[in-house]
Amino acid sequence: MLTELGNRLKQAREEKGLSLEDLQTVTKIQKRYLIGIEEGNYSIMPGQFYARAFIRQYSEAVGLDPELIFEEYKNDIPANDKDEIPQLSRVKTRKQVPSSKNTKVFNFIPKVLMFLAFVAVVAIIYVLVQNWGVGGASDTQEENKNVVIDPATSENVDVAEEEQEQEDEKEKPEETEKEEPVEEEKTTTGTLSEVSSNSPNAILELKDTDKFEVEISAEGRNTWVGVSNESGEYFLNKELKDGESETIDLSAQKEILFNVGWVPATKMKINGEPFNFPFPVNDVTTQRVTIKFVSNGQQ
Repeated sequence: MLTELGNRLKQAREEKGLSLEDLQTVTKIQKRYLIGIEEGNYSIMPGQFYARAFIRQYSEAVGLDPELIFEEYKNDIPANDKDEIPQLSRVKTRKQVPSSKNTKVFNFIPKVLMFLAFVAVVAIIYVLVQNWGVGGASDTQEENKNVVIDPATSENVDVAEEEQEQEDEKEKPEETEKEEPVEEEKTTTGTLSEVSSNSPNAILELKDTDKFEVEISAEGRNTWVGVSNESGEYFLNKELKDGESETIDLSAQKEILFNVGWVPATKMKINGEPFNFPFPVNDVTTQRVTIKFVSNGQQ
């Protein structure tokens, strides 16, 4: 028995003159899943995530806007397991007003500190004066002890200064090598590995980096691209014109789905490195790639 959503999709398919076999060829979705979508039998599918993905791809293939379909038939479409996000409770705080007793104590503290500072200054001046008097006398005595008369020239010679010059000539400090500045470690582009694949769907994992930046561009012709997270939030959902490009920072996300309508005309870079689609682009023209991002802080 067809659901309202299934009847709408089937009608659009028949208006385009497509059979289930034709639609299977275009979307790469197995025929039994296409029948399950039209009949509302989502239990035969791998999971709710794939059910929603198949409905979106079916809609695009028959010329329907998937966003309008999801909004109009949201009761017929299975919801994501992660749709419910707990709301944080808001707690109001009150500023505590200090009591009058505390205020009096706080007003008295600066006066005490000023008095202590004055006493400290007086003590420092006294010590400096005492040291200056004693040091001046001792310095004079040391100068008299270190000065002798050279019998050959009848000139005063500073013995301590001469000895110091001789020591300096014997032990000249070696020039220390300048340390070369250590270059900061550059942020790596990360390691991208395949977790699983079932044409046209693939799941990859990006790790060994804290950065997840994607550049998507269209070359040769227009291409439709959808970029969303596991909660269904879209970062890009439009048709890129030939020569147009978009750059998206996804470093705060944990899982991203890339839904590419025409892979041969779509070029992607992840952290500046060219991205190779999991399946041959000329054979599988529509691909859905899920990338799970594991940053260095999560490892």
